[in-house]
Amino acid sequence: MGNVSLEEKVNQLSFQMELLLGLVDWSSRPFEYEVIKANLTKEEVADFYRLLDEINNQQNEQRRYGLSSVEPLLVSFVGMLHPSLDPGVILAACVKQGIALEITEPLYAHVKLL
Repeated sequence: MGNVSLEEKVNQLSFQMELLLGLVDWSSRPFEYEVIKANLTKEEVADFYRLLDEINNQQNEQRRYGLSSVEPLLVSFVGMLHPSLDPGVILAACVKQGIALEITEPLYAHVKLL
């Protein structure tokens, strides 16, 4: 390949990754598909899991006071979600894959109503 710039190599790898994404059956791993498609880093995925923990803590605090509204939790989730992720799509992926169902199921059910 000779003298290939770093930018050209990154572009080539990006293109190859797009091709590979199309070859894999992601039906059982929709969360990972969305993470790869959004080009998230390992730290950004860790941030997503921390966000789920934060929403879980908010939900527990609500329950402690006898509240059960999902809307404030959804507003917090959407407000803190990485901008490359679509809330409805990532919540559907989490539910399908069984990720943090105590949080993702009620949020997803509410998103579907909007």
